[in-house]
Amino acid sequence: DRLGRKGRSLVVSMSSERKSDEFWNQPRFPPKKPLITKGRLKKAQLLEFFNKCQNMLLSADSGLLLRQARKEGRDINKIVIKWQHEMFEHLGIHRDFGVESLKSIKINFPSDQSMPGLLMRFAKICQCSVMKAMMPYARAGDRPRRFPAKKKLIDSGAIMPKHAILQFFHRCAEMLRTPETATLLREAHNRGEDLQTLSIRWQREIIENLGYEQEFGVNSMMLIPLYYGQDRRLMMEMQLFQQVCGRVVKQAMAPTLTADLDVSKRRFKPQKGKLLSKGPLPKKMYMKYFKAVIKCLNSDKSVQLLKEAKARGEDIGLKSVQWQREIFESIGIEQEFGVESLNRLAVDYPRDKELQAEMLKFAKACAAVVKKADPEGVKKAMEAQKIRMEEMKKARAGLNERVVQGKIVKAAPQPAPKPVEKKKEAPATKSATKDGNKGEEMSEDDMALMMMMMAMEEEKKKNAQKDGE
Repeated sequence: DRLGRKGRSLVVSMSSERKSDEFWNQPRFPPKKPLITKGRLKKAQLLEFFNKCQNMLLSADSGLLLRQARKEGRDINKIVIKWQHEMFEHLGIHRDFGVESLKSIKINFPSDQSMPGLLMRFAKICQCSVMKAMMPYARAGDRPRRFPAKKKLIDSGAIMPKHAILQFFHRCAEMLRTPETATLLREAHNRGEDLQTLSIRWQREIIENLGYEQEFGVNSMMLIPLYYGQDRRLMMEMQLFQQVCGRVVKQAMAPTLTADLDVSKRRFKPQKGKLLSKGPLPKKMYMKYFKAVIKCLNSDKSVQLLKEAKARGEDIGLKSVQWQREIFESIGIEQEFGVESLNRLAVDYPRDKELQAEMLKFAKACAAVVKKADPEGVKKAMEAQKIRMEEMKKARAGLNERVVQGKIVKAAPQPAPKPVEKKKEAPATKSATKDGNKGEEMSEDDMALMMMMMAMEEEKKKNAQKDGE
């Protein structure tokens, strides 16, 4: 990347001046002459293009430039395509011929099953680079660190190894649910700071505390479905990590979601001594918790207390959740760790039918007590939910037919969302790789690839029109 420090300083100056039309129009990667315009590209040439583009699109420089472009209201998808075209010519391949070669990859390599997969991966990486530019941004080291970085940081390879990713998820979860984090987030919220940005900075610090360069680590997290999509446990761990991140920030902004910090106001007092806050929650503690909560919620006293809370205008669903959190600490389990453990039950005890049955009883009890206390409110809520589901169904049906270059292509029907398994995309990817012309149904991966190719083709046409003028 020829920009380096100059590019970064130029972007910083642009943020105040906004005199950047000339900058965005000039090539980021100079062309190499003469350019190849015909024949057939070798596998090695396409592999070099894929590798160079991946490194370029996921680099810190590209992220910096795309975020700046987005601030200026520019179309970052077009910028990404422009860089891909420039990369072709930087490697000595005319951009139009390069695009045509990508479109013909299955024809030119009929017996090489790896090439369609590499093209699919390239399309996904293009998507990742755009998504990354749209995410909240914070960089470890911009402020005093909470977690120190190791002296030597790993920044090479396709992706972090599984064990390091799992270690990152667990370290982050432990950090985010500590009382220290809760206090820091509440203080930051009172100062008007963006809590998501602060949380991201801490996560980046932990990446470097584990010995990986932060940008490489962030890229690795985004590429997990691409490289480890077949690993169901890892995908579940990623979902749990995302849930913890969202829950902790939400609770800092609305402390009423937690058990009352004033212990004297709690219905269920916390157990004395240190509360359990690490490691897999033992089965006997799950069973003890479910038994205590079900007994509480099935009692007439709970129904009466909820009716009284409703009369005062309080949220009775929230009141029930607070009792559930209080019960965690009343049996010796730190409430944040307890909530996370409930979400982890299917991960830590995937084949324990007894625990799963108790979890189902617990869920039913939670729903039943609210229904007893406010039957009309629950009825209205269910009707509203039914309307929302119908609207979503209609919206999905509208997306089921897409026009691609004059031909109607029916998209694959979308299954009902499952909390744990919604990222299970491997079968669709495999069938698309084996037979790209099989039927007319399109997987999510096919759509990503199709949209990328259409965008590149459209950009090519616009450039041709400009040259003609």
